[in-house]
Amino acid sequence: MKTWFVSQNGTVTTSLLALLVFLGRAFIDYHYVYSEFGLGMGTLTFSMLLNLALFGGWIWGLLKMVQGSHRGIKAVLGFNVFFLLVVAVGTLVAYCPSPCQTAWPLAEIANWLSLFLGLLATTSAAAYLARRAQS
Repeated sequence: MKTWFVSQNGTVTTSLLALLVFLGRAFIDYHYVYSEFGLGMGTLTFSMLLNLALFGGWIWGLLKMVQGSHRGIKAVLGFNVFFLLVVAVGTLVAYCPSPCQTAWPLAEIANWLSLFLGLLATTSAAAYLARRAQS
C-alpha cells in the first residue's frame, strides 16, 4: 500500500478523487451559495471561467503526468496544494466553519472530504515527486 501511495498510479488516483470533490463543491456553491448572495451574471461568468480554468489545468497536469512529464507532476502538486489550502482549509476556517449549515449535510461532507482528500493527494504527489527526484 505504501508503495502504491507514492507511485504514479497512487498520485493520479488521489488527485482525481480530490478533483471530483472540488467539482462537487462547485456544484454545491453554484446552487446554494451563489443564489444566496444574488450575484450578477458578470460575477457568475467570472466564477465559472475561473473554475473551468482550474479544472482544465488540473486535468492537463494529470494527463502530462501520466505521459511522464516532470512539469505535469509539479502542476498536479500545485493544484493539490491549492485545493488543500484555499478550498479545504480556507472553507473550514473562514467561509463555512464546521458545522456548515449551508446545504446541510452536503456542504459539511464536502468540506471534510476536501480536507481529507486534499491532504492525501498533496502528500502523495509530494512523495512521488521526491521519489522521482531521487531516481
